[in-house]
Amino acid sequence: GGAFGYGLATLTDGVLTRWEDELAVVMSVAMISAGVITAIIVARRSPDVPRGCGVLQVIVMLLAGAMFLLPVFGADWAAPEAVLGGVILLLAIQSAANLMLWRAADEMLRRVMLETSALAFWALQLGLFTYAAAERLGLVGTVTGWGLMGILMGVYFIASIVAAARRGMH
Repeated sequence: GGAFGYGLATLTDGVLTRWEDELAVVMSVAMISAGVITAIIVARRSPDVPRGCGVLQVIVMLLAGAMFLLPVFGADWAAPEAVLGGVILLLAIQSAANLMLWRAADEMLRRVMLETSALAFWALQLGLFTYAAAERLGLVGTVTGWGLMGILMGVYFIASIVAAARRGMH
């Protein structure tokens, strides 16, 4: 964790000026790292062990990571409209992969997916309501949609870890 944080801070020092972009990069690195680690685990499995949904999970995580990086750094390479088009294309591919993952999943993986969604929804509902009330009362500033998306993905990522750990998936 410390090495990850130091490396990320060093790479982004002076490059990222908004907390929303910093959060997006952190989420991207977390998703891509999880995808790479999962890919290594799936690739190293014995041929006798079925691959299951591992490849689809890797695709979903890598695409999520790319979708968080593209809006932050994509404008350096292309027009904003082209970057948004790329994000929409990746989102469509990831949505198809998620549907394929759901269809291919066994009952335990589906249960983990459902629990993750429920945990994330409840945590975000409580947090958003509290934040919205505080914002309405002038106690806090406004958060951008990009910032809210980063927060949502962070909560979802933590919820997925909790749900998977409860079911013994590692």
